[in-house]
Amino acid sequence: MDGNRVLVGAVVMLLAAGSLAAQQPAAGAQTPAQVYTANCAGCHGATGTPNAAMARSMGIPDFATVTAPADSVWVRAITSGKGRMPAYGTRLQAPQIRALVTYIKTLHRR
Repeated sequence: MDGNRVLVGAVVMLLAAGSLAAQQPAAGAQTPAQVYTANCAGCHGATGTPNAAMARSMGIPDFATVTAPADSVWVRAITSGKGRMPAYGTRLQAPQIRALVTYIKTLHRR
């Protein structure tokens, strides 16, 4: 019986470690904040608030004040592009896009 508990405990620890590892970027990989800075901040602003002229001319949302739509809406817009925003589906992998959506939603709370 004790052997089973040890085995179950080891499996639980491995699953937890795998979950934590999945949340951490691989060596050399960019964090969601770095992906945002490299791909989004030029238009959307470093903190999610674009400059007023850019927002007016291109219809860019202010992530700090916009009501966040469903994640699938963000994912689709980033992947396929929207309006004048180019598609990033060929530049970013799906996990990067999902992490980017999570990061963008944090800008609303700042």
